[in-house]
Amino acid sequence: MFSAIAFMVIGAVAATLFAGRGPARDDPARVPTAGRVDIGFSQDMISHHQQAVTMSQAVRGRAGPAVAQLALGIELNQLKEIGHMQGWLALWNAPQVPSGPPMTWMTNGHSRHGAGAGAGAAMPGLASQQEINRLGEAKGRDLDVRFLQLMIRHHEGGLVMTTAAARSATIPQVRNLAVLMTTEQHKEIATMAGLLAALGHRPLPSPTGRR
Repeated sequence: MFSAIAFMVIGAVAATLFAGRGPARDDPARVPTAGRVDIGFSQDMISHHQQAVTMSQAVRGRAGPAVAQLALGIELNQLKEIGHMQGWLALWNAPQVPSGPPMTWMTNGHSRHGAGAGAGAAMPGLASQQEINRLGEAKGRDLDVRFLQLMIRHHEGGLVMTTAAARSATIPQVRNLAVLMTTEQHKEIATMAGLLAALGHRPLPSPTGRR
């Protein structure tokens, strides 16, 4: 599904990247040169977003109304962003997945730091497979609580990458998307924290150690 979405939006992505470049915009030589941050951020954030989509789909038709609406919004928004990033990577002739460990494009020592999600987690905020399985088995109030806790932590982990890309990406469109993601995820974290408090629960420990 992810690759299909990418190729559906690739034309729009190209138009965005070539905006204002005149009649030569289809010339491959005019494709903006992507730096290691542009490529690495896109590759890693696709993977990070895909887990958020998986968690959102896991509660579809089972969560309470407020959580279900929130989850649907997260799913649709992150699928759209995945499509943009997959389209960019295709235009840059870059691999869709990194060849090495995640987050090596960051220069401030965050690689594999603060995953906070058990064995196998490679990026901040990722849920372990056991946590995903428990989410799929949960019901009622427990389902809502588990989803909110996991997604808050997931968003907080994603902010490590979005803030770095907003500061260091080479291509303006990549920086702009990273800024937009940062703003959106801060808002969603606040909404989820409110819903979680109303259910009488607190967030899981932050993957960054800061909250």
